[in-house]
Amino acid sequence: MTKEVTACSTARETLGCELAAEVLRSSGRLRLRATGASMLPAVWPGDVLSVCSRSATQALPGDIILFARQGRLFAHRVVERTLCQDRIQWVTRGDTVEGNDAPVSSHQLLGRVTAIERGSRQLTPHQSLASHLASWILSRSDLATRLLLRFSRFFTTTFHHRGTEAQRKRN
Repeated sequence: MTKEVTACSTARETLGCELAAEVLRSSGRLRLRATGASMLPAVWPGDVLSVCSRSATQALPGDIILFARQGRLFAHRVVERTLCQDRIQWVTRGDTVEGNDAPVSSHQLLGRVTAIERGSRQLTPHQSLASHLASWILSRSDLATRLLLRFSRFFTTTFHHRGTEAQRKRN
């Protein structure tokens, strides 16, 4: 049973990856919901990423790029842009991950994240000093990451619930 579920979800991820790549190729733009926690605190699970393919090859350190690898999509921050055998490669890393990813080639690169939507707010994907410090702490502590995610769910649920109650009372 477990193997069937794994195979099914892998096929679904691969199909989703191919569909996202096709949308970016045809329209140049894509919006997708983040699911992982490797980019905390810049990108939270549930955030909606706006991705543009047109300027992706110009991505520099500090930018967040979307790339496909092994049938999955990754949105990680560029830490280095290198030239290898006359081809540009991007070295990336999730903000809460200590080690770098394998270099991203131009055929794996899908786009550059241009905006992050969190609820009703639109954020830029640039990393502030405070965000950089938080990322450094989270990359060294799984416990801190789990606590941050747990408390964020609590606060989101609590404040969203209070906000909808207040809105109902006004109406």
